[in-house]
Amino acid sequence: MGMRDRFSRARAERKAAARERRRTPSLREMRARLRTEKAEAKLLDTEVEIHREAERIRRDMGANA
Repeated sequence: MGMRDRFSRARAERKAAARERRRTPSLREMRARLRTEKAEAKLLDTEVEIHREAERIRRDMGANA
């Protein structure tokens, strides 16, 4: 494999990557992304609630000690 082959393949891969970036996502991909974002948001909310609850329990235990 010559040097020219390696460069042309690299150039072709860059073009493919650029084409992929410009492509608009399909409806299925958009829905999947939305589902993922909703799930992540719900997870973060749950995490916040857990920390609030833990803080409340720590406060209550301190008051009872």
